[in-house]
Amino acid sequence: MDQQRRRSHMKTLKKRSEFLAVATSGRTDRRAFALQGLARGDGDAGSRVGYTVTKKTGNAVERNRIRRRLRAAVAELGTDVVPQGADYVIIGRRAALSQPFSDLVRDLISGLKPALDPKGARPRHGGRPTAGKGRSAGPGPDKNKG
Repeated sequence: MDQQRRRSHMKTLKKRSEFLAVATSGRTDRRAFALQGLARGDGDAGSRVGYTVTKKTGNAVERNRIRRRLRAAVAELGTDVVPQGADYVIIGRRAALSQPFSDLVRDLISGLKPALDPKGARPRHGGRPTAGKGRSAGPGPDKNKG
């Protein structure tokens, strides 16, 4: 009973807008997951977490197993470890199926605070920045030379 009191019970993110808000802030990559975090400015002291596993990761059975393992890892976190007043999104990867559970929990603990750093944010789709639409504005190869 005493051990259950020390475990954190984080509420889950449900709305797409909440997931998108977290995606604009910090990010930390680990072997089995990527962790995005956003420190909320409101007075709510509780932390919330959302889970995402894309279809690229595998079939429905594998995706659900990954999600269950990640939920169990979050349930193992102590209330003293989780920063309060923050939202997190955990993006599961296939490695979460084979990584030892203790390593999964340890990676999660080590990534909580760095994920809240907005300097760790990356472009949403991973693309490189461009000067404008279409091709680059620079001169192309001269076809008349030759």
